[in-house]
Amino acid sequence: RVAIVNTWLGSIVGAIPPMMGWTACTNSLDAGAWTLGALLYAWQFPHFNSLACNLREDYSKAGYRMMAVTDPALNARVSLRHSLALFSLCYLAPYTGMTTWWFALDSTVINSILLFRAFKFWHDSNDRTARDLFFGSLIHLPIILALMMFHKNNTETEYWIEMEEDENDKGGE
Repeated sequence: RVAIVNTWLGSIVGAIPPMMGWTACTNSLDAGAWTLGALLYAWQFPHFNSLACNLREDYSKAGYRMMAVTDPALNARVSLRHSLALFSLCYLAPYTGMTTWWFALDSTVINSILLFRAFKFWHDSNDRTARDLFFGSLIHLPIILALMMFHKNNTETEYWIEMEEDENDKGGE
């Protein structure tokens, strides 16, 4: 409530549940968990900062020191920076083996749309550009997560299927 650091701390809290889910499913806090957590962490800034811009008067009346109230230019810059960071975080997914490289290509298209909206918000921060970025972020995240599932790297699954087939072949001999 007293400092703009609340957004960064809140984003950490928002990134933890997907990491917990990953860890529960894989029994490991590996690179995939950290990539997913970082992706959710970065996504929250264009999402929340654009929302905060539209609610800045309410935050100000309530005494909250939000970036949108104390430094609107920083609010928009942070949104733009984190929208740009989503590209590299999505490129980490195939690098860490979470997805195929097709995800990197598909996510580039989706991230470009969000980046364009974040650029417009940065260039001219007003209620309309903030609302456009906010609603774009609402669409962005489910599409990115759906693309991750669609382009999931099935090498481990394929390995176990091959192992089972090999065992079946040996049993028939």
